[in-house]
Amino acid sequence: MTIQEAMNKAAKGGYHINGSDGVETYYSGANSEFSLWTRKDNDSSFMVAMEGTFLDPGFWSALGRALGYGKEQCEGKLTLSSSRGNAIYKEVDWAEYMMVRFIDHLAEGKTLASFFAGLPFPAAAGKQG
Repeated sequence: MTIQEAMNKAAKGGYHINGSDGVETYYSGANSEFSLWTRKDNDSSFMVAMEGTFLDPGFWSALGRALGYGKEQCEGKLTLSSSRGNAIYKEVDWAEYMMVRFIDHLAEGKTLASFFAGLPFPAAAGKQG
């Protein structure tokens, strides 16, 4: 999956942002660096950096919906451990799990594109285009 495909799927899954003044917008497309949103009141457009979009939990929830992952599905458990040996376990849904994986991916020095290229998604979602 490319960054553009991920953004298109998230938009189909309900991802939406409004203008900085709260005016409603509609999604107009994306490339690997920016998404384009158009204001409904005057048809002017503005761009949003993809990095900011990927830090929005709403993006991951919408992408999960578009790919067929429900909020009720537990993707796994995140483990946070300290150097003292203490650990916290938390069950998370697909959206939260993928957002944490995304941030870890970047922290390892990898790229946005390489994360989405390896993004797992259900076979049924892949057939929907």
